[in-house]
Amino acid sequence: MTVRKREGLPRQDKDASADPAGFSKEPYSGVRLHPLREKHRVSKLSMDESLELLLRGNAAHADRLLELKVTPADRYAKIGHGEADYLVIACSDSRLLQLDSEEDTHVGIQIRVAGNVIPKRGTPSFEEIRQSAAKLHEDGLVIIEGHIHCGAVNERVKWVEGGMKPTGSAPLDNLLHEVFGSTPSENALAQLTKARQQLHKSIRDSGAVVYDWEHGKFEIIGAENSPAIGMLVDKWKRRHAELSHEMDLKDALKKQKPHAIAVGEVGLPYSLMTVFHAKQNEVFATSGSENGLDDMDEASILYAVEHLGVRHIPFVAPGTAADNERITKMFGRWEADLRGMTVHGEHILSKMLDSGQLRITRLRYDLETGKAAELAR
Repeated sequence: MTVRKREGLPRQDKDASADPAGFSKEPYSGVRLHPLREKHRVSKLSMDESLELLLRGNAAHADRLLELKVTPADRYAKIGHGEADYLVIACSDSRLLQLDSEEDTHVGIQIRVAGNVIPKRGTPSFEEIRQSAAKLHEDGLVIIEGHIHCGAVNERVKWVEGGMKPTGSAPLDNLLHEVFGSTPSENALAQLTKARQQLHKSIRDSGAVVYDWEHGKFEIIGAENSPAIGMLVDKWKRRHAELSHEMDLKDALKKQKPHAIAVGEVGLPYSLMTVFHAKQNEVFATSGSENGLDDMDEASILYAVEHLGVRHIPFVAPGTAADNERITKMFGRWEADLRGMTVHGEHILSKMLDSGQLRITRLRYDLETGKAAELAR
């Protein structure tokens, strides 16, 4: 296995040049703001509009890769060969910042799950994390990314105060049992401790970070003296500062309002936000695998649909045309898992899908071009 040094991780991104459509550099405030982003800020996108916004963003992503002469396949291969630089286990919240961009030379794996939890051993979600940690090189990092106003933590506090009674949803019950403490910092520390205990053979450097967008702060937990974690936080700070020039983040992120809940196969060469060139507060996200969706994934999706009013669920998996059959079968398992979910005995999501109130879009992320193409059912 090739071992690369961490010095300089991560480097500062180059300034992105304008893409042909001018989409990727559009700020939230300004005359060139895309109409769909403007509408999303003030009202609600239809399912068709949600898909259009995602695909427009993805086109800008693919254009940037072409300009840089970069193929996602190279990053995908490094992950597969155990050469990933870092693994981020981040909350599903749409207000988080991503670490990666098209310009990055360092390769990361991102797993999204409500409450940034480390689930129980033996579950598909835990296997996703364990297998991803095994794909880090010797000096690879594991980072738990939490944030202020975490819905999972807040729900747990109310659940505990109410006597920890069943919620009517098994996935949500199981998620609440995995969240710890009464603050995002307490939960992040607890999840970091679990990660170190359960993944100790795979990681050498690890820490937790809690993002406070209201004050532009990033609290480092359990890794205050780690230079590598510090450099990653510096990168997040630069991203936050750039976005702060575009909009009032405290006001824009006061309430979570994504237009889509994206489910990405673990191992995507770029984060879902980068794949769709998404701004903060546009895409709620969770992860899935060949084994299907488990309670942690389903709880994230259910929260987005029931509490945030999301009506569009794009499934995303990396591959080429030769992988269509494998991806289609996996997406079929994901949909079956969602349809099997019950809330107080009712198959809520299945009924919403059948009635057209909820839509699943199946997208293959092309490893040669970075373009997302819709797959037939």
